[in-house]
Amino acid sequence: MIPFFAARRPATRISNPMRRTSGAFRAALVGVTVVATTVATTFVTAAPSPAAASLDTKVSVTGAGSSFLSNFLEQCKADVKSGLKINVTYQASGSGAGRSGFISGTTDFAGSDVAFSEAERKKIKDSFVYIPATAGGIAVMYNLPGVTKLNLSGPVLAKIFSGQIAKWSDAAIAKENPGTTLPKETIRVIVRSDSSGTSSVFSSYLDSAGAGGWKKGITATFPVPAGTGIAQKGSDGVANFLSGAQGKFSIGFAEVSYATERKLGVANVLNAAGKPVGPNTAAVSAALAAASANGDGTLKLNFATTDPVAYPISTTSYLIVRTKMDSKKGDVLRAFLTYALGGCQKKSAPLGYAPLPPALIKSGLAAVAKINPGAAASPTIP
Repeated sequence: MIPFFAARRPATRISNPMRRTSGAFRAALVGVTVVATTVATTFVTAAPSPAAASLDTKVSVTGAGSSFLSNFLEQCKADVKSGLKINVTYQASGSGAGRSGFISGTTDFAGSDVAFSEAERKKIKDSFVYIPATAGGIAVMYNLPGVTKLNLSGPVLAKIFSGQIAKWSDAAIAKENPGTTLPKETIRVIVRSDSSGTSSVFSSYLDSAGAGGWKKGITATFPVPAGTGIAQKGSDGVANFLSGAQGKFSIGFAEVSYATERKLGVANVLNAAGKPVGPNTAAVSAALAAASANGDGTLKLNFATTDPVAYPISTTSYLIVRTKMDSKKGDVLRAFLTYALGGCQKKSAPLGYAPLPPALIKSGLAAVAKINPGAAASPTIP
């Protein structure tokens, strides 16, 4: 089991560095490669307790942050509203804004694709936990009329997103797409304008897999390429621009469900084994099997796994919750989180996510139990 610890000013950690999995952790995740049709049988769910807390349906809990997990949370929110009559609100403001709101105390929980920075942690006096919510691939989305299949490697992506490759007909792109007629048009690069965990993970990938072509480092505020770049707020903004008339010949990145909703092209990314792979459920699960655990319960991603079926730009997204909070809000939030880690996981694959592996679900439930420890168990729904 992967330990998820309550964190009180935990040690400094750089988000998502490349690292190989320990044997114990890899063994725990061996069952991670699942498909949507079989995943429902593997979840670790919490059955309603005879001494379950009575939920105050007049109480609302509020969260904000990661747009990566927003579509998943919307499904979970709707289900607990229907099944438990509880109210959860969530604003997809971006991971950076979510962490800021959590620090200032304006929200009850935050969504983030990366952990707090050292500077952010110094501002937090309370104990808190990271709870994994869902996993998925960061899709490289494109609007390229007539092109239904596109392969791109890490080095080529690094040059595209830094403006070094400016034409779709560039020889480096053509080499990775033999037999495909590429237009002699300028590539319009659409990136996030806000502080974003998705941008952090994507820039981490470019920094790791770009073969020196990415010079901007790991950053939550993505640099806009001079001459070819346009910034849009949130994953919604990026996907909306790409799917509109103005998005012709554009490329961008976002959680794969945003591309699916808008019927955008999604590139296959060449992994470290040299295989072009898309961000499907099994490919994301294979990539997570190469991750390793941080001491605070988040994961260190390995963008260089040589598993031939792994999608390299895969990540998890977390909910951040204080371990001591108002008792009624705590009951409602624990009920919501229990369902998010239980029955709602069954609905993640159709939304474009990858269900969490059983080991992470079990550890996540242990972290949920640290919220107002000793309180009666929260009811849940299947």
